[in-house]
Amino acid sequence: MLKIYHAKQARSLRVVWLAEEIGMPHEIVHMPFNPAALKAEEFLRVNPFGAVPAIEDGGVRMTESGAICQYLTERYGHAPFKKTLGDPEYPAYLQWIHAGEATLTPPLGAIAQHTLVRPVERRIGQVAAEAQDTFRERMKVLELHLSETGYLLGEDFTAADVMVGYALHLAALLGLMREAPHDVGNYWARLQQRPAYQRAVAA
Repeated sequence: MLKIYHAKQARSLRVVWLAEEIGMPHEIVHMPFNPAALKAEEFLRVNPFGAVPAIEDGGVRMTESGAICQYLTERYGHAPFKKTLGDPEYPAYLQWIHAGEATLTPPLGAIAQHTLVRPVERRIGQVAAEAQDTFRERMKVLELHLSETGYLLGEDFTAADVMVGYALHLAALLGLMREAPHDVGNYWARLQQRPAYQRAVAA
C-alpha cells in the first residue's frame, strides 16, 4: 500500500488529494510541521531533505510533490485524469502540472515566510509585498486561461488541476483568494467542492 508522509496544509496535501482522486488505497503517516520532527534522524532516513511529502510505494521512495504526483498519475491514473505523450493536450497538461509548483507556489512561500513563519525580527515587509504583487500578476494569466475552460484542460479534471489547486489552497490560507479574479474564484470554488479534495483536507 502507498505510504504518504503528510503534514496538514503542506505540499503533501497534493499527494493525498491526488491519491483520493485516483482511488488509490493509502496510509497516511502524520508528521508535525516543525523542524524538530522533520529533521529528526529517523525521518531523515525517509527524506534526507527533512521535508514533506515523502512516499513509499513498494520499493519506490520519492520526496518531491510534483514528481510524486506525476509518478502516481502515470502509474495508477486513468484517462481523462491523466494525459499521455501523443495526446494533443499533453503539452498543456504537462506545463500546468509544473506551473503549479514552479510558478504559482514560490511567491506564496515567500509571503508565508515573511508574514507568518519567520520570527518577527527576521520578516521583511518589502519581500512579502513584492511576492503578493507577483502572485497577483500570475493569477491574471490563470484568469485568461480559465475564462475559456471549466478546468485547466476544459471539461476534464486532471492531475494538473491538483497541482495548481494546491497553490490556490495555499493562497486561500494566506487570505489572497478573497481578491481572486472572477474565473479563478469560480475555479477555486469548483475545486473545493470535489469530494476527494474535502477528504484530503480532512485527513
